[in-house]
Amino acid sequence: MSAIVLVRHVETEKNRSDIHGASALDTVTPDGHRQVERLAVAIRTSAVAVAAVVATPTPQAVASARLIAAELHLPYEGELALPAVDLGVAGGRSGDELRGVHPEAHRALDLFRARVISAGELRIRGGEDAYALERRLTNWWRTEGRTRCPNRLVVGSNSTVLMIAHLLNGILPTDPRYRCLATPNGTARLWRGDGDSWNSAPSFPGDSWPDLEQLRLPSPGGSVAVTRHAPSWVPSEHRIVIVPGYFGSSRHGPYGLYNRLARAWAWQGFETFTIDPLGSGDSTAVFRDFTSEVRSVEIVSEWAARRSASLLLVGHSMGGATALRARERAGATGWKVWCLAPLCRLADLVRVFLSADQLDELRRTGRTYRHGLELRQDMIEESGAAWDEHSKDVDGVWIAGDDRYTAGMDLSPIPATRTHIIDGADHNFSTNDSLPRLLTSTGVLLAGLAGPMPSTEG
Repeated sequence: MSAIVLVRHVETEKNRSDIHGASALDTVTPDGHRQVERLAVAIRTSAVAVAAVVATPTPQAVASARLIAAELHLPYEGELALPAVDLGVAGGRSGDELRGVHPEAHRALDLFRARVISAGELRIRGGEDAYALERRLTNWWRTEGRTRCPNRLVVGSNSTVLMIAHLLNGILPTDPRYRCLATPNGTARLWRGDGDSWNSAPSFPGDSWPDLEQLRLPSPGGSVAVTRHAPSWVPSEHRIVIVPGYFGSSRHGPYGLYNRLARAWAWQGFETFTIDPLGSGDSTAVFRDFTSEVRSVEIVSEWAARRSASLLLVGHSMGGATALRARERAGATGWKVWCLAPLCRLADLVRVFLSADQLDELRRTGRTYRHGLELRQDMIEESGAAWDEHSKDVDGVWIAGDDRYTAGMDLSPIPATRTHIIDGADHNFSTNDSLPRLLTSTGVLLAGLAGPMPSTEG
C-alpha cells in the first residue's frame, strides 16, 4: 500500500505580508522553523514511511521542502510540474492592497475562503477558471503525479495543496464540493492508496463537509437547534460549544459573532457548535429561564463530549454564567470554560445597560424589556449567583476594552493570568479590528490545547 503525506509549506515572509498568489518572498520565519521541527517529530513518531521529499514549484514550497528534507535526513528530489493557481489581478497583492484596487476580486476570494462559494463560482479578472484548472490538474496527475507522489512527502502552496487534496478525495475543480480547506502553514495530512483509490487518514467529515451541518438534539423539554461547524484538514479531538448571551441567543450571535468565531475555530481544526437555547431561535418554543438556558448547554455539551478528548465552553455576555453553571451541574470538571465580555450580575447591568425607567420597572414587576425582549429579574439573579459562585474557576476571560457595560466589573476573584483585554473592542467585538485580535489571542491558547498541529495518524 502506498502513502502520500501532503504538507502546506511552513510560514515565510510572504505569509506575514498577506500576499495572494505568486511572490518571491521565501525567507522562512522563526515560527516556520519551529513548524519544520514539529512536522519532523510527527513524521518520525508515525508509522508512515516516506522515501523522499518533493515540492510544487513555488519559492515558499521549495524552501520549506529543503528544510524538511534536511531535518528528516531524506533526499530532496526536486520540483513537481504543478504550478499554483493563477490568481490574475489578485496575484502578488496583499489583502489590503487588493481590497483597495480590485474590491470585487477581494470579495470573491473572501467568499471562497469562507466556504461560501466553490472553485467553479470563483471569478477573478485574469485568473484561471475551474475548467482550465481541472484540465491541467488531471493531465498532471496522469503524466506525473501518480508516479512521483506515492511514498513521498509532498510540500505545496495553499492552492496546490487544495488541488492535490481534492483530487485524492475524488473531487475535481468543477465539482461544487471543491471548496476551500483550511491548511495552516506547516501542517500535514496522510493519504493511503491502493492502486488508484486513495483514502485520507484521518478521514474528512461526512457528506456535509465542508459545509455546515444543521442538527436538532432532543431532550425531555424539547429539541435544541445546533449548527455544527466541521473542521478541515487537521482535525482536533477537542470540541467547542459557543454559549450565547441573553440578547445574542441565536446561532448567529450579535453582528454574526458566534458564526464568525465558529468558522475561525473550525479552520484551526476544532469541531465547533453554535446553539439556539430552548425557547429561542429554531429550538422548541418553551418558557425560557436560566434553568432552560443551562439545560440547553448541557444537552449539547454532553452530546459533543461523548466524541471528544476534551470540551471547551465559550460563553458570551450572560452566557459566561450559563456555561459555568452547566459545567457544575454536569459534574464535568474536565470541561474548560472561557468567558467573552461577561455581563452576568444585576450590579453590573444597572450601571449602564439598563435605563433608570427599565431598572424601576424591573424592581417593581420583576421584568422589563430591552430591544423587544423580556428581561426578568429572576433570570438575572440566578445568572449572577452562578457567576459569583464559579467565576474564580473560569479558565479564561476576555474583556472588551471599550465595553461600557462591563467597565468597572470586579474581576478580583479571577487570577490575573487568566484575564485578557482586547483594547478598543465593544461588547460584541464588532468594532475596528477587535474580532481578528480576539481570534489571535484565543488562537494562541487553542493551539496549546490541541497540541501539535501536524496529523499523520491512520
